[in-house]
Amino acid sequence: MSTSAPPPPPSARKRTLRPWYLVAAMILAWLIGVQGLSEAFATLVYLREGNLPDVATLTSSMKDAAEPIEALMALQEAARLRTLGEMGYLAFPLFAGRFLLSVLLVIASGMAMSGRPGARALAIQALLANAALATLTFWLLRDARYAWVDAVVRVRDVLPALPETTPADQREAWPLLLDRRLWLWLPRVRLILFDVGALVLATITLTSPRTKAFFEAVAAAQEQTEDS
Repeated sequence: MSTSAPPPPPSARKRTLRPWYLVAAMILAWLIGVQGLSEAFATLVYLREGNLPDVATLTSSMKDAAEPIEALMALQEAARLRTLGEMGYLAFPLFAGRFLLSVLLVIASGMAMSGRPGARALAIQALLANAALATLTFWLLRDARYAWVDAVVRVRDVLPALPETTPADQREAWPLLLDRRLWLWLPRVRLILFDVGALVLATITLTSPRTKAFFEAVAAAQEQTEDS
C-alpha cells in the first residue's frame, strides 16, 4: 500500500518557490511607484494652474516667523515649485512621463509579485524606464534645482541666526539648514538610493536564478491546470 502524500496544489508550490527577496523588492518598487504617482500628479496640477508662489515675500517674512524651521521648509517647497513653474516647458512633459511610468510600475510590480505570465519582463522594463527617466529629469532640471537652493540659502540675509528664545537644538541646526551643500546633496542622495538605486536593485532581483525558476514554475503550473 502506497503511503506517499499527494503533490501539493500549484498555489502551495508557488508560495514555496517564490523568493522572499522578490516580494520585498516588488513591495519597495510598488511603494516607489505610488510615491512617484502622487508627486507627479500634484506637480502636474500645480503646473497646470500656473500660480507661482511669492518666494520673495516668504523670504522677507522669515524674520517674523513664530516657527522659523517650519517656515524654512515651507519656503524651500515654494521655491522648488516656483522654479519648476518657470521651467514648465521642461517640467510638465517630464512629470507627465513620470506619472505614466509610475502607473506602469505600480501595475507591473503587483503582477510580478504574484508571478503572472509576462510580468517579469514587464516589471524589468518598468523599473529601468523609471530609473532612466529619474536620471534624465535630474539632469534636465538641474538649473531649477540650483535656483531653488539659492532661494533657500538667501534666508541668511534675513535671518542669519535664530533668537536666543529658540530652543538650543534648533539654534544649532539653523546654520546647517542654511548650508547650500546640504540642499544640493539631498536630491543627489535621493536619486542614488531611491530613484535609481532601489529600482536597479529590484531589476537585479528579477534576473536572479531563483526568481526565474519561480516564474517558470508558475507558468508550468498554469499550463498543467489548463490541460487538466
